[in-house]
Amino acid sequence: MPREEEASLLTYNTHREKFESVYERNKFYRGLFGYKQTVKKNGKKYEYEKDGLMDQIPNARIDDSVFIISDGKVQRVENYFMDWGEKVSHHIFKVLIEDRNIIEQFKDKEDGSEEAKT
Repeated sequence: MPREEEASLLTYNTHREKFESVYERNKFYRGLFGYKQTVKKNGKKYEYEKDGLMDQIPNARIDDSVFIISDGKVQRVENYFMDWGEKVSHHIFKVLIEDRNIIEQFKDKEDGSEEAKT
């Protein structure tokens, strides 16, 4: 029997009409996924990459608005969605992962985030 890993399946939906502006909705997505910024200064081009929440947490993107998240990090993600109130609805389901590729993906991201902290 394959090794199983406990995780959480997260689905979310943004309610466009509840955001005050496109800028505010983009702020939600930038906070979640991060973004790249290009700055031109003195004839040179500088690129910056800003991490979002999902860059910091072990996860596997299943589809648009659907992720599997390492079980120990669920509260952090839930807090992010709760901070957006009625503008974003979300659901979290407990799941068991048998797919070794997803389990390894979690491990790789956990190792990478630990290295970044030291």
